[in-house]
Amino acid sequence: MYFTWNSNLYHCGSNAKLIIRIKDYDEKPRIFSFAKSESVKDYLLGKDLNTGLLGNRSIIIYPENIILNLSEEETQRFSSCTDYDIFQVDSRGNAYKYFNNASLDNAILVTNRCNSNCVMCPTAESIRKNGENYYGDELINIAKYFPDDVCHITITGGEPFLIGKSIFDLLYFLRENLPNTSYLLLTNGRIFSNKEYLNLFKQTCPRTLKLGIPIHGYNSETHDCITQAKGSFIQTFNGLLNLLSIGAKIELRIVVSKLNANFITDIAKLITENFLGVGCVKFIGLEMTGNAAKNKNRVWISYPDSFRASKEAIDLLIGAGIDVGLYNFPLCAVDKKYRSLCEKSISDYKIRYVEQCEKCYQKDACGGMFAGTVRHSKDDIIPLGK
Repeated sequence: MYFTWNSNLYHCGSNAKLIIRIKDYDEKPRIFSFAKSESVKDYLLGKDLNTGLLGNRSIIIYPENIILNLSEEETQRFSSCTDYDIFQVDSRGNAYKYFNNASLDNAILVTNRCNSNCVMCPTAESIRKNGENYYGDELINIAKYFPDDVCHITITGGEPFLIGKSIFDLLYFLRENLPNTSYLLLTNGRIFSNKEYLNLFKQTCPRTLKLGIPIHGYNSETHDCITQAKGSFIQTFNGLLNLLSIGAKIELRIVVSKLNANFITDIAKLITENFLGVGCVKFIGLEMTGNAAKNKNRVWISYPDSFRASKEAIDLLIGAGIDVGLYNFPLCAVDKKYRSLCEKSISDYKIRYVEQCEKCYQKDACGGMFAGTVRHSKDDIIPLGK
């Protein structure tokens, strides 16, 4: 199973970050919280958590007292980590960081699989068809290691509800054990057309949880041709109505591509006429990997063109009292009066800037571009003045 930093995809996740392969390893998979001092180690052990204490070219795993010998390079890599980070080491000695205590946003990847196959998804179709599922008890075993004061957790996929009802075990655990943490659950929302799942969600949902749900068109024809899943619009539409009926917190997401750029305003009208209870709407620029890269000629639209296609819809939503945000848009792609809507939404390790950006006075405020997208958009970048 993988725990990731916020991948900020449309509702898909990505693999946890490989820190280092430990060459001298005994082949037993382990999960542990990380400590750099005896005091932190003692605190973690007091919470009955397996703990890895960094020493001089070693990590000692407590309470087993297992010594993992490290090379100088391995020691340096672990030295850059922070107390309370969470690691899993697999049987090959690959150490993955599942939780980054220095980050304000960490994520739980429930499954790579999805019951939609969106044309512009940044994950490849093969991964969504053949990826692994991780069930409630497995996820809870990791969630037990989260610090009590963790600020935010994103729960993502694939489609998280494809693991079935065991996801409600995870939600209940989070509600009871981390009640002050905020949660964003990324889903296509189709499952909530099922009243049984809706009721289970209502019974187990943490009070601070918000759902992020994409809507790609304004009717079955326009939506389903993008998801490549017949009936997905009706399921999402009914799911949203059901969620609003129980007072769920909802963030709608519109991924702007060549496929829907001509009717973004129609999507906004659908929202204002049917879903005024949603908290906010995010307009999302493309990440050109996976399906999106494979279907470049069908989906790619520049960030400036994407914004222009969305501007009327943005005004309509704001006029209806709905909050709006822009994800993945470099500031220079957006008209000046709308730049305050731009959010730094790309994970740090995916952010790229181009040569022109070095001359921009707004670079520090800009979220940059995806590593997988910069080659498509570099010619559209215009440095901003003071």
